[in-house]
Amino acid sequence: MEIFDGIRLNGKLVYEPQPKQKVFHNSILNRGENGLRDFLYGGSAKSAKSHALRWEAHRNCLQYSGIRGLLIRSSFPELERTHIARLSTDLPESVARYNSQTHTYKYNNSSVLELGYGDRKSDFDQYLSAEYDFILIDELTTIPFNFSYLLRSRLASSRKDFITFWACATNPGSVAHADVKKYFITKSGLSSEDFPEYNPKEVCFIPATVYDNKILLERDPSVLTKLKQMSKRDQQKFLFGNWDIFEGQFFDEFFYDVHVVKPDRYLSYEDLLKFQCCAGMDYGNYTAVEYQSMDYNGNVIVWDEWSDIRSVRTKKVKSLKKFAVERGIQKVRIEADTNMWVPDQFDASYKNDPATDFIKAGLQLVKVSKSAGKASSHRGYRIACNDAIRDYLHWEAGEEGELAVRPKLIIYERCSKLIETLPQLRVAENNIEDIADDGDLDTWYDALKMGFMVLYQKKAPKEETKYKSELEKIQATIFDKIKKRFKNPKTNGQAI
Repeated sequence: MEIFDGIRLNGKLVYEPQPKQKVFHNSILNRGENGLRDFLYGGSAKSAKSHALRWEAHRNCLQYSGIRGLLIRSSFPELERTHIARLSTDLPESVARYNSQTHTYKYNNSSVLELGYGDRKSDFDQYLSAEYDFILIDELTTIPFNFSYLLRSRLASSRKDFITFWACATNPGSVAHADVKKYFITKSGLSSEDFPEYNPKEVCFIPATVYDNKILLERDPSVLTKLKQMSKRDQQKFLFGNWDIFEGQFFDEFFYDVHVVKPDRYLSYEDLLKFQCCAGMDYGNYTAVEYQSMDYNGNVIVWDEWSDIRSVRTKKVKSLKKFAVERGIQKVRIEADTNMWVPDQFDASYKNDPATDFIKAGLQLVKVSKSAGKASSHRGYRIACNDAIRDYLHWEAGEEGELAVRPKLIIYERCSKLIETLPQLRVAENNIEDIADDGDLDTWYDALKMGFMVLYQKKAPKEETKYKSELEKIQATIFDKIKKRFKNPKTNGQAI
């Protein structure tokens, strides 16, 4: 594997990448071995992503004679401010020179970097008749993704020894946020019609935050202060690079790195059952159960989930019973949706109500009580649930990126449907305190809240020293990772 540690001209170091920039450059440099072709770098503001993107263009054009690259931004003022203005100080004119008429940067070995801009289809038409060895797009989310992806089709190598690539940099948010997240971050949910040959093994996301830009923080520490003075929502995007944030989002507190527990830190089912346990069940075409416990510090751990989509009732009953018996959790009380006690609402061919069949199978179903309890006695059950869960998701970062306030609700990674659902829930148009009706999307959230509210209205169980110390060790590990991510991140070129 080749290692890139900077660019030298006549023995003088003209570009020395910072550690996270090295990860970006080396991931592209070794694409022949790692199989990667599409790269996304960045996340938060001030992470030196634009700088790294431009120098990646220089690196390739200086190494390979006669190649042609394209660097794009959404508008000419942005292009001029972030890239064109810096070309004159990047390299001496004896090595490369900018032509303001053609917006091209020509290197002395006949390689060319074309600089373009646009955020509409008509803007990109001028580039679709050309071919490029590499294409770079800065602030990818500010351009409709279908336009950016169309540009990618213009990649064609002009040399046998050069592998084409597409590299981008961006913050979360803006018009293409959802598509960029699916393509580069989650690598799922893409339309097979729009992306028929999509291969997630060729896609690389390299996260970076302002904490990775040590040079800037040493030169101007106030940059970090200004980012911390932004609203909580904007901090999530621009300070932490959180891809789960979007306009109209209901639970903007949710952050995967903070709330999700990795498998190596799971407690055993035996230990989880020593706490106060409860599950919630939402029933319908989409049916889900979320299992939860309250630990000795009053935190709620969501530790497993079962779900079924459009199966007949008998299959659902057998599936859930098998799931529970295999894990030894069949005696956990399940707070079930009230519609399960209404005959034939979803299963017209059955004479009795759904709850009866689940109970006969030995599952501990009880009808959920939708009283607001201590959460709120006058605002209604749905709003009380939303408030309580939002309160338990709350967290705050400290001065060095560590967690100053830890959330009281954490979720095991195996609860994948709930983790996928929470950040997608939107604010209702007619009530900012409620969640929009998005069909079956809220199934897993509804299951969560029915079990959660039972635990929420209880006191933390009596402390047992053995298990409390184990929990504290686990939580320390969980929340130390956010500090490591911001202070000393390590990655192999994939998302951490």
